Amino acid sequence: DADTFRAPEGLWSLGSCLLFLICNSALTSHTCQCFQGVKGIQYLGKGTHIDCALTNMTEKMLRYPSTSSPSLVRFAVVITDGHVTANPCGGIKMAAERAREKEIHMFVVAASKNIEETGLREIANSPASVYRRDFMAVDLSQGRAIIHQDTINRIIDTMVTHKHTHRDTQRNTKHAECLSYSHLVPFVFTETFGVCTGKNTHTTNNHKDLCFRLGDPGDSGPRGDPGQIGPKGDPGRPGFSYPGPRGSSGERGEKGNRGPRGGRGDCGPKGEPGDKGPLGEGDVIFLCSLPPQGDPGPEGDPGLTECDVMNYIRETCGCCDCEKHCGALDIVFVIDSSESVGMTNFTLEKNFVINTINKLGSLAKDPNSDTGTRVGVVQYSHSGTFQAIRLNDPKIDSLSAFKDAVKRLEWIAGGTWTPSALKYAYDNLIRDSRRAKAKVTVVVITDGRFDPRDDDQLLDYLCRQNTTVDVSAIGIGDMFDQIEENESLKSIACQKDGRVLGMKRFADLVAEEFINEIETVLCPEPVIICPDLPCKSEPAVASCVQRPVDVVFLLDGSERMGLEAHRRAKEFIENVARQLTLANSRSDERNARLALLQYGSPTEQRVEFALTHNLTVISDSLARVTYMDSSSALGSAIIHAVNNLVQGDRLARRNAELAFVFITDGITASEQLDEGLSAMRRAEGVPTVIAMGTDTDEEVLQKVSLGDMSAVFRGADYTMLSKPSFFERFIRWIC
Repeated sequence: DADTFRAPEGLWSLGSCLLFLICNSALTSHTCQCFQGVKGIQYLGKGTHIDCALTNMTEKMLRYPSTSSPSLVRFAVVITDGHVTANPCGGIKMAAERAREKEIHMFVVAASKNIEETGLREIANSPASVYRRDFMAVDLSQGRAIIHQDTINRIIDTMVTHKHTHRDTQRNTKHAECLSYSHLVPFVFTETFGVCTGKNTHTTNNHKDLCFRLGDPGDSGPRGDPGQIGPKGDPGRPGFSYPGPRGSSGERGEKGNRGPRGGRGDCGPKGEPGDKGPLGEGDVIFLCSLPPQGDPGPEGDPGLTECDVMNYIRETCGCCDCEKHCGALDIVFVIDSSESVGMTNFTLEKNFVINTINKLGSLAKDPNSDTGTRVGVVQYSHSGTFQAIRLNDPKIDSLSAFKDAVKRLEWIAGGTWTPSALKYAYDNLIRDSRRAKAKVTVVVITDGRFDPRDDDQLLDYLCRQNTTVDVSAIGIGDMFDQIEENESLKSIACQKDGRVLGMKRFADLVAEEFINEIETVLCPEPVIICPDLPCKSEPAVASCVQRPVDVVFLLDGSERMGLEAHRRAKEFIENVARQLTLANSRSDERNARLALLQYGSPTEQRVEFALTHNLTVISDSLARVTYMDSSSALGSAIIHAVNNLVQGDRLARRNAELAFVFITDGITASEQLDEGLSAMRRAEGVPTVIAMGTDTDEEVLQKVSLGDMSAVFRGADYTMLSKPSFFERFIRWIC
């Protein structure tokens, strides 16, 4: 791998020297013609396409067919760090499997300590304890580069051991050929050094000890005593599956159940005034005279006041709520869409973009306006594959339009050309469309080093412009713990303190606390603007939309929760009950009702209180709730909630939305989970998940949220439940 020996200077020649020593150890006294060939290898210094290298190696080794020498054993020594810039030849796994199918035994030697171990183990033959182990090409621990001789010795020992095993197998053939060193030569050699066959065996280069003549088979020896059973071998490598042909279309299925009710849409624009209606029929009243005065009628009901009308509009639509304004702001996200990111992590990047913009409020209705927020996105991979959502796109005139555009971005899965992507972002999104009074902020996300073929002088391209661009760089993965890689992030962020952010995994991108951190970076001094309503005594922000909603809390009572977290969860539920506008009666067709189920093992489900509008009942019931300290069976809990809380108590409010709120880390028994989620779907339940901490089961959380990860509320721990920002966001979501 000619990309892994970039620094320090001289490592490339040491890598070549390693091959020289392997050759020397394998052939002992032979004068190997490949020595001069190894010395003549020139450093490439380009990208890393390991899959193509393995494919090329396999083709070249097969030029010497085994039919000419049945005892031929093929070895390959692959020296690399496992990091790739692209997979144009089908990927490492596919190329390695093809080589193994051709009976090529591949050793993998790490070029440095900065390795991608998964890639290395995909290359190495099984067992990995033999063909991968802890092989290292160069030792840098002593402050200077030293060839790792122990690696060479162990590789050669493995080859020799394999030679004798293979020779014993060949003795079962009556007309066997004599082994020569051509059977042991690794791929780095291109010549065959002597083959001896026939009755009078003979070898070139004076290695007669390796040749033999088979005599007649002797008598069978006595059966030996049974030995001890050896240790269990390493598990085999996973097989490589190829997709089969597409099957024929099946019969049309039955109509599915009704899907869950969708969320509230954006408020539409104000309509044009209607035409003036015709004059109504009735007696003509002349202005110059008054009709005779009649007897006073009974007192009628008072009509809706202006205050009542405005409150109803505000609570129903939310159009009159207070709004956050960040001034004239242009935000550009530059997100890594390379092969190493993967489909799941690329989706998390998109969710991060959407969740961040959700926190900033509405977008500018007119992208050419001098005020308001505009957002653009650049996703990048290898050269020429950049895709963008532009700041001045006339179709992006609302938050929902922007979300749809982000969701349509598809993973590119190529190389990593980060410097060029920064130049593309400025030249194509910012330079010609920036507004005079707008603050420009760029957020860059990457998971690894950029392709060496890219121009590293473009790393600070955004910093060199005449107008100020505020840049934040987010590096994801362990490689940014290295000084040289972290320096790349600092160059991107214009060497500004606090603008280089690191995290271990992509899931941390969508954590609530990190979204809040980015919100502060993008909009440090927001202006809260509330509408001028006639009811000054009313709060500026409505407590909740007055549509009917039944909220069923499912509280995890397992030992993982802990007593203190359990107490905070109960306080949170009571605060929600006090914040929501509760129904006036059991059959009230507006407002909210609450229920609580605490669950543990499959046989431990407690209805702490059924659906109720009575705040006193809710508060007193929560005070009596005791911590189960049990196991966790979420599937059984959902089924119990549907059967005992939903089916009977929902009859009086069939038009109410049903909200399931799960307080869980997702770590639960798998039994009946799918059945429980099916029951929730049939009841038309809309899920929301509160998952605190980092030790969570993401697969279960995705299942329970029905695939909508924006419905998963996260925090560092259960103290987040009492934070105003978390609590208000949850209330708005439920409302």
